[in-house]
Amino acid sequence: MTAIFNGIAKASESIFSILPHIGNLTNWFFGISITIGVIYWLWYDANVRRGGVNYMSKKG
Repeated sequence: MTAIFNGIAKASESIFSILPHIGNLTNWFFGISITIGVIYWLWYDANVRRGGVNYMSKKG
């Protein structure tokens, strides 16, 4: 019975050692996604203000 619990403990330790890396990758993913979105938003706004087509506000 002790061997079963020790096995579960070892499996949990190996899984928990991976979680900080997954969390760090998630932070990078969201940070890069937000940065790309903000850059596109600013570019689109500047383009529309200079007389470009505002395709996001066209009525269907």
